Amino acid sequence: MGDLLALVGLALLDSTSLGTLVIPLVLVIARRRVDVVPLAVYFATVVLIYFALGVGIALGFNLLSDLAANVWASQPAQWFKLIAGLGLFVYGVFAPDPVKKEGLRQVPSRLNPAAMTALGAGAALTEAATMVPYLAANGIITAMPVGWTVRIALLAGYCLVMIVPALVLIAGAALLGERIWPRLERVVPTLEHQTKITLLWVAAIVGLWMAGTGFAALDL
Repeated sequence: MGDLLALVGLALLDSTSLGTLVIPLVLVIARRRVDVVPLAVYFATVVLIYFALGVGIALGFNLLSDLAANVWASQPAQWFKLIAGLGLFVYGVFAPDPVKKEGLRQVPSRLNPAAMTALGAGAALTEAATMVPYLAANGIITAMPVGWTVRIALLAGYCLVMIVPALVLIAGAALLGERIWPRLERVVPTLEHQTKITLLWVAAIVGLWMAGTGFAALDL
């Protein structure tokens, strides 16, 4: 039960990223309408790419688990964890807060399926380099004493939960129409700003954990 709650929490954290929340909201707000088919293509692209990356990572963990465990337990790896962890912690704590931008980003003039597929793929692959919550969730799923069918189902569920907040907000915008557009226009820059701050905190926490485990293993 604890693992499932952790997965839901990590999925909701991932749901606030630029690709899963900010970009689709900008697409809707800037055009002041909900284009169902293009948005469905966008979300499907993001979910499928995250799912494929997750399966690939899980398979890699499974095939290389023994080798990775031996390498990760070695003394050089502990020094790496200590140094890299301290670097992440310093970056997360002392990096300047991102500047809050005003207004909305430019959006494609035509939301055709090809453009939305390219936009979704670009957003997902660009954010793959900073997908710390997703990597943590994948590690939890891989470590569970369950079969691959359950792991794949959990991974698929995780990817779907990632887009639920955006879908709820977009559905609300479609229902409320003109009454909600001005408010959402003011919210998007704040969401983008807070997302970047959250990533700094995640970097600091992960860095502290890495440095702590490396320090303890080295017995300094």
